[in-house]
Amino acid sequence: SPWVTHRDPGLWSDPERFDPNRFAEGGERPDHPFAYFPFGGGPRTCIGSSLAMTEATIVLAMLLARYEVAWAGDAPVPRPQITLRPEAGAPIVARRRPVRAVATAP
Repeated sequence: SPWVTHRDPGLWSDPERFDPNRFAEGGERPDHPFAYFPFGGGPRTCIGSSLAMTEATIVLAMLLARYEVAWAGDAPVPRPQITLRPEAGAPIVARRRPVRAVATAP
């Protein structure tokens, strides 16, 4: 199970802490090739994983440039089904960021 493996204290220090910097250059990266496998691994790896990561990065960058997002509910309780999802959904509040003027070349 990715959810269990991604929280294994034998692979990650403080595995329950949300820390995107783990994956940045020089961040914590366990030696095990399947310490993190969001798209499966081996011969059954998702063929669309590269496209999904590229698309998600672009969409998130565009959204977060325009909106400030905050969690609006209690901490999520995981509900394992075919995919892992939050028991009561994921309530968020999105507020439009102020539009900044863009400098133009003379």
